[in-house]
Amino acid sequence: MTFKMKHEKVKSYIINPDTMAIVPFINEFGRVCAEIYERDAILLVEQKPIRVIKDSCYFYGGSWEGKKEAARKNLGFIHFAPIMIDSKLNLYFFPIESPRNDTCIWLSQPHIDTVDKIGLKHSTVIFSNGIDLPLNCTRGSLLSKLHRAAQYRSVLNDRTKQREQRSLT
Repeated sequence: MTFKMKHEKVKSYIINPDTMAIVPFINEFGRVCAEIYERDAILLVEQKPIRVIKDSCYFYGGSWEGKKEAARKNLGFIHFAPIMIDSKLNLYFFPIESPRNDTCIWLSQPHIDTVDKIGLKHSTVIFSNGIDLPLNCTRGSLLSKLHRAAQYRSVLNDRTKQREQRSLT
């Protein structure tokens, strides 16, 4: 499949419904920056991936710390908890390693179609638009994180639907 992707450099970025992944890279000055995969674009952002996550949480009316704590309360204490950045826009992301690490990649749960195994300790994510992203993470570990994020999304969506139904009666 051939895609015509646009590439741009930007100073800052807010996650939106087109955001599929946030991948760290080292720029020409040795700083950690973020490569943002969108449905039809790849953006180079002059911010660390965790800064993109935190700024997006604030933009949509919450804090990274609060959203992380909410996930842990709802799912039990887990490492690498998924976060809901905005439920109405379906923005659910999960880290593939500790968010404290500059090498942490963030993936959008709703955009992932398939996770394929590549060798013993590597996998690749196939997104909803057909783009693939190779990762240094086992398929089993990645699927576990993906399913946890999907479970969290389902729990929150069910609660919202229940509240809406109650308000109608």
